Amino acid sequence: MTPAEFPPDAPTDDDTIEGSTHILHEPHTPRWRRLPEERPRQIIDAAFQVFSDQGLEGARLEEIARRAGVSKGTIYLYFASKEELFRAVVEANVISVIEAAEQDAERRSTDTLTADEELRRYMSRQWDHLRAPTYLAMYRLVHAELHHFPDLMRFYGNEVVERSLRLTATIIARGVARREFAAADPLVTARLVASMLLTHALWYSRRTLYDSSMSDDADAVRDGVIEFVLRSLRPAPLAPAPR
Repeated sequence: MTPAEFPPDAPTDDDTIEGSTHILHEPHTPRWRRLPEERPRQIIDAAFQVFSDQGLEGARLEEIARRAGVSKGTIYLYFASKEELFRAVVEANVISVIEAAEQDAERRSTDTLTADEELRRYMSRQWDHLRAPTYLAMYRLVHAELHHFPDLMRFYGNEVVERSLRLTATIIARGVARREFAAADPLVTARLVASMLLTHALWYSRRTLYDSSMSDDADAVRDGVIEFVLRSLRPAPLAPAPR
């Protein structure tokens, strides 16, 4: 059994049929039976809870099914393995946010926003995302366990980290091309921007440990990071012409 597989208790066809028959005869039909299109999302949400509480390696299919309000066999109708289920969790909770930001950046590319305004808007949205409980739980899970799952680590690196960096770099490159930002490597700059936002979001989530250096409210911390980045990117003022 590979680390990302569910424990060897996958149902046989008979098990699935028996479980389905049992559900059909329950006197109080759960809400998801009336809304079958919601089942995948219910399973994904339950899996995220279990992964957050018990870790990816320790997660059990029975517990995911219990929290989702479905039979164990139902999960296998949608997700063949724990690895596939984890990918769906990442897609629903992180990649969907990146996709929305990509679409917004594409729309804004034809707006009259200055480079300052576009990057400020993007960083503000990123700050809200990085501070959300969902992202913080995902961050802890990824950094605590994903090194045990190389395929999932590559998936997360490609679809979350690299994709987010490319989006940030695209926004910075537009500012450089319009000469509103100083000449700089957009991808290197994007990595610095991402690290500053993430570090401060993590610090702020544990701010009681850093009373002397993290006493501001969340908006002040966000604005401080954004202003530092924008000041670093603005072109140096032209020297006055000699008299």
